[in-house]
Amino acid sequence: MTLRTWCASALALALSIGASERVSAQPKCSDLPDPIYLQVGDTQEPLMKTLGRALRDSKARAMTLVYITTGSCTNIEAIYTGKKITSNPKYVPSSAEDPGWKTTDASPVCTIASEGHEVEVANSALFVSACNPDDAPAGIKLFQGPNQGYVFAVPEASDQRAITAEQAYFVFGFGSAGKITPWDDEAFYFIRTTTKSTLLALAANIRVPGQKWKGMQLDMSNQVVSGLTSSSDPPKSIGILGAEIYDRNRDKLNALAYRAYDQKYAYFPDSTATSFDKRNVRDGHYTPWSPTVWITKVDGDGKPTSVLADYLIRMILGEEATPKPDFEPLDSVIAVGLVPECAMSVTRTQEGGDLSPYEPAEPCGCYYDHKNSEGGTKCESCSDDKPCSKGTCRHGFCEAK
Repeated sequence: MTLRTWCASALALALSIGASERVSAQPKCSDLPDPIYLQVGDTQEPLMKTLGRALRDSKARAMTLVYITTGSCTNIEAIYTGKKITSNPKYVPSSAEDPGWKTTDASPVCTIASEGHEVEVANSALFVSACNPDDAPAGIKLFQGPNQGYVFAVPEASDQRAITAEQAYFVFGFGSAGKITPWDDEAFYFIRTTTKSTLLALAANIRVPGQKWKGMQLDMSNQVVSGLTSSSDPPKSIGILGAEIYDRNRDKLNALAYRAYDQKYAYFPDSTATSFDKRNVRDGHYTPWSPTVWITKVDGDGKPTSVLADYLIRMILGEEATPKPDFEPLDSVIAVGLVPECAMSVTRTQEGGDLSPYEPAEPCGCYYDHKNSEGGTKCESCSDDKPCSKGTCRHGFCEAK
């Protein structure tokens, strides 16, 4: 054996050992504390990380969110048909396990069992009927959760600030032939595939079927962000994103104000281009939004068969959970840009459908403003020692009821 051959063999062996050690360093998913297996849209990964960290650190009930991200339609099919997670999923570490990990960091990966694992909770980031109009199979239930906005986004270098539904119709429905300046080159449209909620939600709003959209179809939201930020022609570039993903990239991108059909003015999801209050989503001025839907197996009484799934879904929906969490789950929902039902004043029953007034049974609009608005809330504060002069004390503020 020559010296060169020996060195090459030694290097290959070292690389092999290093790779083996990295793989073996991955924990088994089944060895993590109370793992629950989810298949969610990539727009929901911020929620997985934020809520997952709080749950791992919880002394009331510690559990581990183990998840993969795929399109909403794919997620629905997986739980409807019993498909298993077979690729190594991500999981959220505890503070003790990885004190330096932040929710903006990539999640670590665990090793899935060779036979895979069933999806215990699936997520759709839009009405399930937009993917599958059929009723859910027996033993499967849909739980409607917090709402998510969707945006048309452009690079920061673009001078465009708004788009109308009519313009979007011609841009994404006809591409270059639509002749909408400056978006007249399909090579600079960064869109999602037809299984993704981002495309299907906006498709319903601009009335262009998802399969008819023009542009570069990308699998992941971060690919849309990358396409926009690295574009060689920012003025011609436009993409689509979930509002949570956009909110984390505001230093590089701008959301376009959107004027829906039959509206006189264009609106941002928030009250201003720089705020985070989702005011216009909540009151119906900004129309491209959808509910998140959480899907799991249930018993004959409609209760989740998995104790962990029941606990997790209750927290996402803002319902009472036992044992009582030692953190505020609503904070995790609000922090990632989702709007809980209790902070909404409008609702709809189908994707892109008409809006109607909505009064939540237990409103939390004051608390939402307190956590997410630049000026906070104007609502009266309250406590056990300081009752409301009118209304009901919820989360430390006097709500209308």
